[in-house]
Amino acid sequence: MNFKQHGGHSVLLMSTRPGAPYHDLWQEEGTVLIYEGHDEPRRVGTPDSKTLDQPEFLPSGKSSENGKFHAAAQAVKQLQALPERVQVYEKLRPSVWSDAGLFDLVDSHLGQNRGLAAR
Repeated sequence: MNFKQHGGHSVLLMSTRPGAPYHDLWQEEGTVLIYEGHDEPRRVGTPDSKTLDQPEFLPSGKSSENGKFHAAAQAVKQLQALPERVQVYEKLRPSVWSDAGLFDLVDSHLGQNRGLAAR
């Protein structure tokens, strides 16, 4: 997931395949995407990264990718901004991706495996 890549639109790479490492899913006949977001990076001496979501802020104090998406979605919910346009690609099989379309980022939730909602 990349927020405003090179100043343009944002990109999500998702997978709903059996055994996929994230819990991404489609709802409402493919018009709503629930996207898990990044995990905590793997580091020596930390628990399994799959059990921890990437924090909203990096140790430097800058927003993480999860934090950037969350802030953008919350601004929409508070009527302070228009929805961020997000290009979604879905993994069909190894090295094969499908363009799933453009979505509007309209919601987000902090917490373990809660993710982003795009319509």
